[in-house]
Amino acid sequence: MNFAPAPAAAIEDRAALRLVVSLALGLAVLRLVVLWIGAMPLYLDEAQYWFWGQDLAFGYFSKPPLIGWAIAGTTALCGDSAACVKAASPIAYGIAPIFVYLFARNLFGVRVGLLSGIAFATLPGIAFSGFIISTDPLVLTAWVGALWAFERALALRGAKWWMLTGLFLGIGMLAKYAMAYFLVPAAILVALQPRGRRPVGGFLLAVAIGLVVLSPNLVWNALTGFETFKHTAANASVGQHVGNIAGVIDFLGDQVAILGPIFAIALLALLVRPRGLFRDPGIRLLAWFSLPILGLLIAQAFLSRAHGNWAAVAFPALCVLIVAALVRLDYPRLLRAALWFHAGAFAVLAIALAVGHVPFLGLTRQTDPFRWIRGWDVLAKEVEALRLADPDHPLAVITTERGATAELIYHLRDSGALIRRWSPEGTPPEDHFAMVLDLADAKGCDAVIVSRRNSLPPDLAAAFTALGPPAEVTMRPYADPKGTYYLFVGRGFGGTPESAGSCRSITRTGRRL
Repeated sequence: MNFAPAPAAAIEDRAALRLVVSLALGLAVLRLVVLWIGAMPLYLDEAQYWFWGQDLAFGYFSKPPLIGWAIAGTTALCGDSAACVKAASPIAYGIAPIFVYLFARNLFGVRVGLLSGIAFATLPGIAFSGFIISTDPLVLTAWVGALWAFERALALRGAKWWMLTGLFLGIGMLAKYAMAYFLVPAAILVALQPRGRRPVGGFLLAVAIGLVVLSPNLVWNALTGFETFKHTAANASVGQHVGNIAGVIDFLGDQVAILGPIFAIALLALLVRPRGLFRDPGIRLLAWFSLPILGLLIAQAFLSRAHGNWAAVAFPALCVLIVAALVRLDYPRLLRAALWFHAGAFAVLAIALAVGHVPFLGLTRQTDPFRWIRGWDVLAKEVEALRLADPDHPLAVITTERGATAELIYHLRDSGALIRRWSPEGTPPEDHFAMVLDLADAKGCDAVIVSRRNSLPPDLAAAFTALGPPAEVTMRPYADPKGTYYLFVGRGFGGTPESAGSCRSITRTGRRL
């Protein structure tokens, strides 16, 4: 566990590090080029994150703040195109494989470090994740940085390594609370150190620094009724679907897709027949930082539900564990086959995204891989045309669910439209828009109401003095219930008519002009 390259190996180490850095940065540039060429639209979550980046805070309804800060940084540099909104993901994955190399090299040597860095950079789940903006690239980069610093702290016993571990821990929790998983295996490994050499003080220092870095978000949560924590707990909802075998199968299928079939089969074989591998302290460290997390989330899937990416933080250690085991057991052909498969899958995905479609004979709801991001611009154009039917009296926009709110705020960002999210009176907010955008701003306004249904909830309909019939909008070039919206024109929302100017806003922040 205390491997450091001898002087004779220093040249090999530098060459391997240069190769990993070149590969990681090269893939980052490739992703950015693909995103720019393909001009893939934003998924509704991505559009919501863009909105967060326009109004910086120390927390948001469903996530800690780092993703909003990252998007604010990239869009400040290159604008609000979809490629710029997503740019933080390629950048993060341009850094993470370097930490994977350093971490694996310290445990097993230069060769395993090099192969691990390449394997992680091209892992199918990482390949896909790098083309979308989400919290996963940010938390994974912090996680592998924390793994590297933690291993160095155990090996070298220096306070600076514990401080660095704490810094990465705090940054990771600002990205996603799943970073807190790190504390459990770290505490166990500290406790398993020889008596008299257990670095309890260093570990507590790391925890303290992590909490200091996270503290602005903790204060924000306290001031907002712990909205993010409540949302996270609601997502877990343990016990609501006990015996969810189908959920377990779906979760395990997602893990196979993330790892790739060859690595998944290799992992299963290692678990069934470990061949003494877990006697190695480096393998045991990797196992602690991966297998219990997977086990916990399989249980979560059985008791309720678990999305495939919830186990993302297990995969850096799991990837290194599989590579180290295949090298130790001398299966070079299997390892090469896995890496070539990963590279091929990455290339196919990049080409498909650059082209912008997959050349099916005909797109349908079942065959369209870009179904969930297709057509929001169509909806936005229809809403804007209806909103500006009378240019002297532009209408406000009232939505009834998060997806349309996020996409319309993004697509109409420069229109000056007052966009508000309606929710039944007296109910707690269901999303960030309902929490921060004041529906009372639309009082007295005529409005376009955007709904998935061809009839409005009675209390929403009753809020208007007059309501026109629904106009159906089909977003996609095929029949899709989830791609169909209905637009209503309502008069005098909530009471006294307002002047046209008071029904406008700066949609980037939700504030009125």
